[in-house]
Amino acid sequence: MKKLLNISLVILLCAMSFTSVIADDYDFSDTEYWDEYCVDYRTSGAGSEKFTACAAYQRYKIESSQDRIEDLTQQIEDLEGNLEEAQRLMEQYNAEIEALSVDIENKQIEIENLQADIDYLQDDIDVQEAEVNVLNERVLDRMAAGQSTMHFNAYLDFLLGASSFEDLLRRGYGLETIMQADEEIRNDILAVLTDLNDKKAALDESKSLLDLQLSSLEQSQNDLATMVAFQQEVYDETNALIDETLASLEEEYQNYADLVSAADLEGIPNSEGFINPAQGAEISAGTWYYPESFGGGVHLGADFAVGIGTELVAPASGVVIVSSDGCPTGYLGDSCGSADGGVVYGGNQIYLIVSAGGSIYGITFCHLLAGSLLVEEGDIVVQGQAIAQVGSSGNSTGPHCHIELFYLGEGNITDIPSYLERNYTLSFNCGWGSAALNRLCENGVGAPCRLKPENYLA
Repeated sequence: MKKLLNISLVILLCAMSFTSVIADDYDFSDTEYWDEYCVDYRTSGAGSEKFTACAAYQRYKIESSQDRIEDLTQQIEDLEGNLEEAQRLMEQYNAEIEALSVDIENKQIEIENLQADIDYLQDDIDVQEAEVNVLNERVLDRMAAGQSTMHFNAYLDFLLGASSFEDLLRRGYGLETIMQADEEIRNDILAVLTDLNDKKAALDESKSLLDLQLSSLEQSQNDLATMVAFQQEVYDETNALIDETLASLEEEYQNYADLVSAADLEGIPNSEGFINPAQGAEISAGTWYYPESFGGGVHLGADFAVGIGTELVAPASGVVIVSSDGCPTGYLGDSCGSADGGVVYGGNQIYLIVSAGGSIYGITFCHLLAGSLLVEEGDIVVQGQAIAQVGSSGNSTGPHCHIELFYLGEGNITDIPSYLERNYTLSFNCGWGSAALNRLCENGVGAPCRLKPENYLA
């Protein structure tokens, strides 16, 4: 993923923008027409209507590709977020399923134990019921024997068989006592049986409740399993979408690279020399040292003093390598400038690598007016093209543009890409402060070295 997102600095810096014309000024919806119309537009010459329109169209295509790359990258980030969420939910649901499995196992043990108690009670009930049945039959037999049939009543025969009146009374009392004892035993057993049945009913009710709880736990477990299966589908589908989107992103990167490589520097006229980037400006502080009236101290560029809003133009044709905006009007000691890619204290800034008179130079513009920057990193600019307006941002006490100039070596406009590969710092590898005075071209130091802008640009 990260590898796909890392486009080389050279490709990024070579993005096409020959003029300050905004692509929205043209209707580029008919891309087939514009592709055919702009095949050889560079031969029409910089500044011509065709060159201006087609340069804007090239920038439109590059920016559209950049937008698609951003959209696809955002889609991948969103999909990866969905993937992580699906994974998180699956882990959560599986943990809940595992916890439910423990609850279900415990509930099943409870039910088994309760069922054992119920079975034990049932066995006891069966025994007690058997005894009651025996007693019932005994009582019934005796009741039948006590019926008033004189010839067949065994109990009557038993009484009539008494040898004396005393024996008769004794036999009658014994029969009554036996029947009363049987009835008492029967009633005791019935009481025990009733108690056992009540206990069994309570256990049956508890078991029914446990069965319901077990059923609920199993249903919850099944529901969670369904949710896990659904999240697994989401996970798999999201993975597939990520693969598809990555393929589209890789394809778009290739499209972007093709567009950028087509937007090379061929056809851009070489600048024979520099032009003044700020017409009407005066040098209020020269290079290497501030004047004594300013308090002295190292000053590595020239201050072009002119009114706020004065247009700044590219002093030669080349490529923008830094465009840093966002600082309001500054004051003495204001450090604004580094947040958006520039140097501290520099305010709003633009850095160029340009070709002029057979040599390659680096140029920095500082303290620009916020919101006035017309170029971005990677834009190709033509000599005389408006790039920004003079301001007073960062460490500044009045409207001016601080400009620094660096000699980078020999070459023409088409040699600039090789200089883009050298990973220059914002000082073009010449350092800052007093140490920077060791890399002055006028002292015979080779490239990269510092030049006095007022000697070349004013």
